Amino acid sequence: MNEQKPKPTRGCFFYGCITGLVLLLVMLVGLLLGVHYVKKMFNEFTDTKPLPLPVVQMSPAEIKKLHERLDAFDKALKEHRAAEPLVLTADEINAWIATSPGGQSATGKVYVTIEGDQLKGQVSLPMAEVGLSIFKGRYLNAAATFNLSFQKGVLHLTAQDITVKGKPLPTVYMQQIRQTNLAKDADNDPETKASLERFEEIKIENGKLIIVPKKPESDAGQPPAVSKPEVEEKKEK
Repeated sequence: MNEQKPKPTRGCFFYGCITGLVLLLVMLVGLLLGVHYVKKMFNEFTDTKPLPLPVVQMSPAEIKKLHERLDAFDKALKEHRAAEPLVLTADEINAWIATSPGGQSATGKVYVTIEGDQLKGQVSLPMAEVGLSIFKGRYLNAAATFNLSFQKGVLHLTAQDITVKGKPLPTVYMQQIRQTNLAKDADNDPETKASLERFEEIKIENGKLIIVPKKPESDAGQPPAVSKPEVEEKKEK
């Protein structure tokens, strides 16, 4: 049935995080090209083969239930109905990437993990995809730790530590990268912007991604409900 098909619009937020990872890699390549010893960087920072990333093991029934939960959350927000916070594990995020139209282009190239309050990611990106012919046939295999926050409707995704081919990225590069919000272009996509406007809070906590929706406007500012006995008591007075 069509109702059970995953919807690409639903994944705007998650794909925005993936896009942030890709933007990081593009920026990294730009920094490398600014170095005079390009040949040295060619061998030091890229590989001839992609890095095999882990594959999430979830049954079809579990994946179906995940999509149904995401659909229900998305539908409630679009219909301006109250919804409980959406809580996702790293496995669920990776399963969504692998099975949703909006994330399939990142399958096998991005893998997300969450440790405590830290968001981490592994990436294996073909350099040809960023339009750099000098790196044709080469792959950037990297891992990074990110800070994720959501302030006044603006998503912030910043890289704190990056390793390439198992080696930490030099401090001179990290100083600039740490100051860059990799999700700064989220507002440029209408669907992503519309999704973010429905959220009150986005955070990484206790090994999970938590998305807290805004309360429907119809509920905001309403006085607390008065129980029937209280109403009858006021009438008697």
